[in-house]
Amino acid sequence: MFEARNLSLSVGTKELLSGTSFRVGDKDRVGLVGLNGTGKSTLLKLISGTTPADSGLISDGQFIKSAETTIGYLPQEISFAGDLEKTALQYALQANQRLYALSGKIASMEHELAIPDQDYESAAYHDLIERYSDAMHEFEHLGGYTMQSDAEKVLSGLGFSEIDFHKKVKSFSGGWQMRLHIAKLLLQNPTLLLLDEPTNHLDIDSLRWLENYLQQYEHSFVIVSHDRFFLDKLTTKTLEIAFHRIDEYKGNYSRYETEKAERFELMMGKYENDKKKLAELQSFVNRFRAKATKARQAQSRLRQMEKLEKEIECPEEDLSQISFRFPKAQPSGREVMRLEGVSKSFPLPDGTVREVLKDIDLEIMRGDRIAIVGSNGAGKTTFCRILAEEIDFEGALKVGHNVSMNYFAQHQTDTLAPEKSIYREMLDSAPSAEAQKKVRDILGCFLFSGDAIEKKIKVLSGGEKSRVALARILLQASNLLVMDEPTNHLDMRSKEMLIDSLENYDGTLLLVSHDRYFLDSLVNKVVELRDGTVRLYLGTYAEYLEKAEKQLEEEKARETETQKAGAAARKAEAKAADAKPAPKKKNVKKIAAIEKEISRLEQEKAQLEARMAEEDFYLKSQEESAATLQRYHALGDELEKLFGEWEEAGG
Repeated sequence: MFEARNLSLSVGTKELLSGTSFRVGDKDRVGLVGLNGTGKSTLLKLISGTTPADSGLISDGQFIKSAETTIGYLPQEISFAGDLEKTALQYALQANQRLYALSGKIASMEHELAIPDQDYESAAYHDLIERYSDAMHEFEHLGGYTMQSDAEKVLSGLGFSEIDFHKKVKSFSGGWQMRLHIAKLLLQNPTLLLLDEPTNHLDIDSLRWLENYLQQYEHSFVIVSHDRFFLDKLTTKTLEIAFHRIDEYKGNYSRYETEKAERFELMMGKYENDKKKLAELQSFVNRFRAKATKARQAQSRLRQMEKLEKEIECPEEDLSQISFRFPKAQPSGREVMRLEGVSKSFPLPDGTVREVLKDIDLEIMRGDRIAIVGSNGAGKTTFCRILAEEIDFEGALKVGHNVSMNYFAQHQTDTLAPEKSIYREMLDSAPSAEAQKKVRDILGCFLFSGDAIEKKIKVLSGGEKSRVALARILLQASNLLVMDEPTNHLDMRSKEMLIDSLENYDGTLLLVSHDRYFLDSLVNKVVELRDGTVRLYLGTYAEYLEKAEKQLEEEKARETETQKAGAAARKAEAKAADAKPAPKKKNVKKIAAIEKEISRLEQEKAQLEARMAEEDFYLKSQEESAATLQRYHALGDELEKLFGEWEEAGG
């Protein structure tokens, strides 16, 4: 399906790939992994053909693509400039451009056919009828009658309501706009789907739906994601970018980790054996080079040494992680926080009020490790901001004895000093000399090393600023840590380091995250926000998901039973209707006369509607306007009576 041979890739002076090859076959399910900055997103852009000419990208090598291969690409950022005025449904329907254009032509022809007082015998009218018939036949052949229902199904799965279908693209936030692009991409059904961080803007429900959709996907896909649960569930092959090459591993992400460790052990064993052999050869040469009887053997060993020195290679190891521990704080009291009747509402532009949280009661105890979960808009961030006392609310929040809180918010980057360097920002945030010694190690964990730590905050990207803000949090002692989406801009290695640090954190922990592996590694309770209320689940995040899945299945079963009952009732009604006496015989002459009169009155009614639509209609004499309106309503009554007579006559 798709193959890259001897591919080299660089951006400016930075080399990403050097003479590497890989292949994506038919129905392959590939995870593309590697540290941040190794070129994963750049490679997807190159494959998709969307790299702009001024990007500084230099590539060499050969791409081989089968004639049947079509490529669909989800970037991390997208422009909706030309589609902002379209509705969500219209945007999704553009997935099939041919069908979308055809539906527009059909609508235009239907408008032409509905124009009154046409010459129905003219050649132009017959030509219009013929073109309309051909268009409808093609529309049906291409699946046009299921086009809208398919689009609505995908939009619903990604979290859009029926009301959302008719909202304009510009009214949605960036995250929801990205969901729209995912919907359009899935509806295009390309044979090679390239997804760059597709889970970034999805909540639990839409993420689960996307997983199920991709499990049933009939073609190939390549996924870049830092969500290892997502990769484990979907991928059967892993391509790793490391040290300017791409290596292939069979299996999902977990299997890749295991096999990579095994490969490293084998390579280390070979390296140690080669070093030992090299030392033995060197020892022989040193001992016998000067002896005439051994000179020839010494020269032979010397040549072996030269050859071995060229071949010997120390394995490049990137699995090691720098371990970090949070500074210790004095322990809090047994009860850390208590929420009593907490509610929070926000005013909306139309003057109404949206109640996000409703009369919540909750106890947070020392040592709790709680995941705060819920769909987008359920109030997770609002809940965290209430705990941090950043916003006002109704009800009571009681803070326990000796509680010291650290809060990592999604807007945490606003607290960074723009003119400071990364290193200076960290040093100034370190509470002690011992913490200052850890600064370089921590920054290394978050992909800042060498000269990069001297960059000023103001020149950093949003993701880089977020990593600095998170690194700064790790320097500060606390016994209550509230973190809202801390893993958004972390690669796998940085995420593992953070998990390791939080596993050894001896305080109370509350986490908002869409990363299921991150949550499942850390929490022992789950608080689910739904419809403004909370439900508390005891156990790991995986156990919560299992319970939630079971509840969802039960709800579906109840819905199915309701549908079956409704279908049975309708069947009974139809059966009862069939048992009624047969209708009277049609009065053909009377029906024809009534239909003729209906046609005459409908034409008169259409003429009155055209007159009433004129701009100066109500500026004319009051008597004339009143007479026209009176006749219009009378026509409606007459037509209603005629339709009744038509039915009675068997029409």
